[in-house]
Amino acid sequence: MPQTKDMKKAWNERANRDPFFYVETELWDHDPEKFFALGRERATLLIDPVLAKYAVDPVGKTAVDIGCGVGRFTQALGRRFTRAVGIDVSDVMVEKAKAAAAAFSNLDFVAGNGVVFPLASETADFVWSYEVFQHMPSHDVVKANLVEVARILRPSALGLIHFRTAHEYPTILWHIAKFVPTPVIQRIKALLGKDPLTADTSWRGAKPLPKNTIADFCVAAGLKPIEFLDDPTHAPGSRTFAVVQRAV
Repeated sequence: MPQTKDMKKAWNERANRDPFFYVETELWDHDPEKFFALGRERATLLIDPVLAKYAVDPVGKTAVDIGCGVGRFTQALGRRFTRAVGIDVSDVMVEKAKAAAAAFSNLDFVAGNGVVFPLASETADFVWSYEVFQHMPSHDVVKANLVEVARILRPSALGLIHFRTAHEYPTILWHIAKFVPTPVIQRIKALLGKDPLTADTSWRGAKPLPKNTIADFCVAAGLKPIEFLDDPTHAPGSRTFAVVQRAV
């Protein structure tokens, strides 16, 4: 898939500039402890109710964090599960995640190419992804990642995957950007005092997906959508969580 090299290059550039900022652009205040504390808070808010509702026993189990960045949710998962693995398209992010998790003995971090997970089949007891699929540059990349989620999930294991369902800014801007070359958008952003590293499709992402299309993508990938959950951390109607299992 030709987009994978562009994804890796773009996210390595972002990670080299400021890995924390490009994970948490709204709330990053140059305090790593607050950054990781926010991950712990959001894990309590978003992950724990699902684990409780579906009676997921994390003892002896492995959780996988797709698009782990510097590993704040991987660390949170490692506090719950016996083992947690963070996957990211950026080699630089993975190295920084390893450094940040030096105190943990049950975490692993691996770099992938953005469409294939470097993990064996049926090895995950829980798969998590937050604010990652929204950056995927095409629906083909989204579909490929869902196929991989289905592949690594053990039978009856759960996935909790975060999707963008609507833009939080005027949709016309996204449609215009589709037809403008990335270098042009970068120059415009620079002239406006904006960040040029947020100009390409690996940041803007593909068109948002309505829930029925997300469900269709999941089914086609070999996943069974169980339910959709509201996301209290974003504007109402702009994001959703899909609770999924591997289809039998």
